Amino acid sequence: MLHHLFRSGVRSWLWGKERLACLTGRRPPYDVLRLEISGSLPEESAPSLAAFLRAPEPDFFSILSLLRWAREDARLQAVCLTLADIDSGWARLQELRRSLLALRQAGKHVCVYLAEASTREYYVASAADTVVLAPAGHLAITGLAAEATFFKGALDKLGIQAQVTQAGQYKAAGEPFTRESMSTPHREMLDGLLDDLYDQVIDGIATERKKSKDEARHLIDQGLFLPREALAAGLIDHVAYEDELSGMLEKRFGEVHVIEAGPYRQRRALELRRHALRTQPRTVALLTVNGPIKRGETVDGPDGPRAVGSSSFIRDLRQAREDTAVAAIVVRVASPGGSGLASDLMWRELQQTREHKTVIISMGDVAASGGYYLALAGDMVFAEEGTVTGSIGVIAGKAVLRDLYATFGVSKEILTRGKRAALFSDYVAFAPAEQERVDFEIQSFYRDFVEKVATGRSLTFDAAEASAQGRVWSGRQAWSRGLVDALGGVESALAEAKRRAGVPADAPVAILRFPQASSWWRLPSRLRLTPRGQAEALWWTRERFWSILPISLRFF
Repeated sequence: MLHHLFRSGVRSWLWGKERLACLTGRRPPYDVLRLEISGSLPEESAPSLAAFLRAPEPDFFSILSLLRWAREDARLQAVCLTLADIDSGWARLQELRRSLLALRQAGKHVCVYLAEASTREYYVASAADTVVLAPAGHLAITGLAAEATFFKGALDKLGIQAQVTQAGQYKAAGEPFTRESMSTPHREMLDGLLDDLYDQVIDGIATERKKSKDEARHLIDQGLFLPREALAAGLIDHVAYEDELSGMLEKRFGEVHVIEAGPYRQRRALELRRHALRTQPRTVALLTVNGPIKRGETVDGPDGPRAVGSSSFIRDLRQAREDTAVAAIVVRVASPGGSGLASDLMWRELQQTREHKTVIISMGDVAASGGYYLALAGDMVFAEEGTVTGSIGVIAGKAVLRDLYATFGVSKEILTRGKRAALFSDYVAFAPAEQERVDFEIQSFYRDFVEKVATGRSLTFDAAEASAQGRVWSGRQAWSRGLVDALGGVESALAEAKRRAGVPADAPVAILRFPQASSWWRLPSRLRLTPRGQAEALWWTRERFWSILPISLRFF
């Protein structure tokens, strides 16, 4: 009874506050939302200290939430976005683009302003009703490129020998240290991935700009466009300055009232808070695995995690599992993998969690190797068409530094008890029998990985093996091979989690996010401002088996 009275009182207070703000002119009417999207679109919000030192850029999920609110807001008739210097991966670009298409489907006019644009910004902008380019700007839609950097020549000069064993002919994570150029399987894999991603770019631009795919290819091959050239080619709709957008909208809609993203977020959040007090929405937990995977605790930096620790993840997952208010769990995987052991420990905890609550996986830009390993534990797996995934394989090895030491006049004498006590010393190479044993362990881990794929994806071992071998796939390719269940982003994953939890599709839910923001008194340890030992700082030196992606995909 007291709880009900308290909620009613708070709801009445919030309603009264809103009415007073409207009467005093502090809540002016609006019908056009204006916001800027730029930067890296981080998967997680910045740590508290970073937010204190400077205004943090909105995280990706917050941007999606804002666009969803706009989609559902009957007062809005248009949304104007400025896109600038976006530095995110392929999957986030696709989900952002889908949000713009959803706004259009909801009857909102979508206008995108570009001071200048690369392939990233233009691909997103092409989903708008109207694309405007600055008079002094330019388009540089030059296509896609993949880079692989090789260090063997430098290691040879330094006297460093990399001994790397791999399971899977396409598992190229060790090649940068053992080769000076791509192997044939490595090149085949990258060509196949780029072909599919490039086709997605072509298809998206051609569809929304009303061109054939051949016309879109020709324009991308041309690459560089001045504003008048872009307008003549039908890539943009207007050449204008940003301050002229309001006039353009007034010609279309009459008088308009513009609201900026910050005030809009505050007003909509207040409305949703009042609604939540009235309806008591269910809760869905959203856990983010963002970055390489390691054993132990997550290692954080001022702008977010440098490596996700298995112990930190397991602790958060258990908290979500044991929280009776949490109806379902969505795990957002944006990781190239890392420690094979840590990935297996996290997979096991997800398996146990599935026995109690629904677990839905949402793949980000990259969910490969150890990142894909985690995804196998989900009840359902979503990937964007452009998600980089798969890479089902394992590598292991060590660096032999004997010649480097000799260059600087350093030598070592090693005393041992036990035939293989110096197995992982950086001063001696693996003996043939030792290399054979490492190979055996790698193949054993790899076979277990493939068996987990077969079981988790309801495939035969041979079918899983055919998609394994360390090969990287796009999300679309992975879907056609049965490695993921559906194509979609984090919004699709949340919708599925709601459905499985018995929550109506149009009912709002509260999102409980992990990892949670640090309290002020925990910031020194979270941000590692306190001294730490060498073993913790060099956490990667303690890992024996790696399931990690080596590829750097770049948009030019």
